[in-house]
Amino acid sequence: MDGAVPRKREANHGGDGEASAPDLISRLPDCILGTIVSLLRTEDGARTAVLSRHWRPVWRSAPLNLDDDLNIYCDDDLRVQVVSQILDAHGGPTHRLAFRSLPLDSNASIYDAWFRRPQHRALQELVLHFPLVSSYHELPASALRFASSLRVLDIRCCTLPAAGWGPPAFPCLTHLSLREVGVSEDFLQGMISGSPRIEVMVLGSNFGHRRLRLCLPRLRSLAVSVRWIRRREERIELDDLVVEGAPCLERLLLSHVTYGPSVRITGATKLNMLGYLGTGFPTIQVGESIFKAMVPVKLADNLFGVRILALAMPEPNLKLAIDYLRCFPFLEKLHIEVPITTLSHVYCSIVTLRC
Repeated sequence: MDGAVPRKREANHGGDGEASAPDLISRLPDCILGTIVSLLRTEDGARTAVLSRHWRPVWRSAPLNLDDDLNIYCDDDLRVQVVSQILDAHGGPTHRLAFRSLPLDSNASIYDAWFRRPQHRALQELVLHFPLVSSYHELPASALRFASSLRVLDIRCCTLPAAGWGPPAFPCLTHLSLREVGVSEDFLQGMISGSPRIEVMVLGSNFGHRRLRLCLPRLRSLAVSVRWIRRREERIELDDLVVEGAPCLERLLLSHVTYGPSVRITGATKLNMLGYLGTGFPTIQVGESIFKAMVPVKLADNLFGVRILALAMPEPNLKLAIDYLRCFPFLEKLHIEVPITTLSHVYCSIVTLRC
């Protein structure tokens, strides 16, 4: 229109009253903002409260993703204080708790108080990595109270509270990792049997049980190992592992073991990655195929689907590698691990061949 004065575009204002470029992110619903904040590191999520008045309550109500790996703090007492302050300040639900740097011996009661907080009722991921010590301390029973919601459980270097407690069931659990954990056979067997949705399992150098029988129809990846050095006489360690009915199992990793258990797998029709086959395992049986101390005693069609194979040889052996190539006609990759002793040091040489 002639003579009309063009209207000046109204500037978008931030929550503190200052003119700024359009803030499209702040226009999102609080539930979406909370999801974004929960994916950030703990300290980064808390810092979003200074962006504007609109952002201040978002972190406090968003699902908490707490990891105590705060590199700026080096004192255990100060770390405990900081974690407690974060839990006090955050009133919303907790999605993930990861404690990797604090010892268990002097902080068991503190951990117990943290685990009993009501905001952890719907916890989905729990990571507890304690320092490697000569004697392991018992994990507070309250750490296993999140049975109805937990999806990831990763525990390292402690013992589970079997005395006076029945094994917990985790109906939603999909990832279980236990490394250097002391647990009785009945407790571990009951806990796994009550968690039928497990897809990924890592069992590394655990003790307190000799046998374990798994029946997990959704299991896709299984990694098993015991101590890479000589077994301790005073420790009860895994001798026999049986996996029955594993139609979804794709990866079987028996890694870095000098003294391993006998392993028997049935129903693994989708297995495509197998390793490390080595002299440490007395017997490995997958379906009708049997290996004894790396020697293929019996082979069947159920291993024809294996595309990736890893061997752990005590010394280079070309003939043995060629024999395995004949055993797995559809192999695409072969990994060979050989210890090479030089003076007082031991190195591992890994050779990868494309078949």
